[in-house]
This record gives sequence, structure tokens and C-alpha cells, in this order.
Amino acid sequence: MGRLFLITLGFHEDHVIRRLINERVVADDKVVLITASPVATATQRAYESLMSVCSRMRLPKPELIGIPPDPYEGLRNLLDVLSDWDEIVLDLSGGMRYLCIYAMIALLLMRKRGRIYLQPESGDVGEVVIPEALIEVFFNPPKPAETELLRLLKNNEGATVGDLAKLSGKAEKTVMNMVSELSKKGVLVRRGRGGGVFLTKTGKLLLELLR
Repeated sequence: MGRLFLITLGFHEDHVIRRLINERVVADDKVVLITASPVATATQRAYESLMSVCSRMRLPKPELIGIPPDPYEGLRNLLDVLSDWDEIVLDLSGGMRYLCIYAMIALLLMRKRGRIYLQPESGDVGEVVIPEALIEVFFNPPKPAETELLRLLKNNEGATVGDLAKLSGKAEKTVMNMVSELSKKGVLVRRGRGGGVFLTKTGKLLLELLR
């Protein structure tokens, strides 16, 4: 199964084209555009223009779904869209604000992981990317022993696994397993086989929340 691209659509389709091209969508991917219901005339025009572009560039043709403002009905529609997909890319750069909020809530309610993109309205600010690691940590917070290791690392950035084992009083194999697990979550990174261990931005933010 491919990826699901869930993209908010307003009166302009440029961000949709940019996302599909940048992500190199293929035939196995599914593209779903969500917009406010009832669908505005300008949005329908943007959708028709996008369909023409996708046809010319041989991109998967997107499906357009109107999402009502009622939170229960709107979320129900989004849950149906997300239910069968494991790899999800959200682009929340267009459309009405409630669409962005509902899409985020639906993703969290279904415990789905995904990358999230947002192009701010101001041209002075670049595209914002919410990495999947932040969502992963939300679903799988570190265990107490892992949290202890992260706090230890905060004051000893660049320490090796052996150093951390001595500082924590744990077996080196135990520390190695914790480092491996936390690396998978995107909380820390180990530079080189025998190199030091460092907190990622996600790891530093997590420690702020765990104070």
C-alpha cells in the first residue's frame, strides 16, 4: 500500500501541486483534498484546475471531500478517510482553519503517524514541517529508566554508551538497548559506532515537558 496525502484546499491549488511534486507521488499513493462544506465555487475551480495539471503531469487524480464545520460530523468523515492508511502526509497550507484543526485531531484520535506541512500566510516565514518523531513521542513517551538516561545525557552531551553506563550505574548492554530504542523514536542520535550520543531537538523539547 502507498501513502495517503491529505491536503486542505481553499481557493488556490499551488501548494497541492508543489506537495505532490516534492513528494514524488506515484500511482499507489492516494490524494484526498478536504475543503469546507458546502464547496465554494472558487474552490471547485481550483480543484478542476488541479485535475487538469495532474492529468498532464500523470499524477494521481485527487479526490475532493467536503468537510462540514460540525466537529462530530467533520471528524467522522476524516476518520473514515484515515482508517485504512499507515503512512500519511498532511499538508495544511490551504482552506479554512477548522480543517487544519480537525485533521490534526483525527490523526491523533486514530493514533496515526505522519509528517505535517504548513505554509504560513506570511511570505516572510518559510514552510513549517512537524516531524513524525514529535507525534511518535506523543504516543510512546519514554519509560522512567529512559527518561533518567535522557536527563543524564542533557548534562553529558556527546558521552559514549560506555560513559553513560558508568554514570548511570547500569550495564553497558542495557544502556545500548535504551539508546537504540530512543534513537528509533527520534529522541537522540548516536554519531558513529563508537561515537557520542546526542539529544535531538525532539529530545530536548521532551525534556522540557518532563520537568
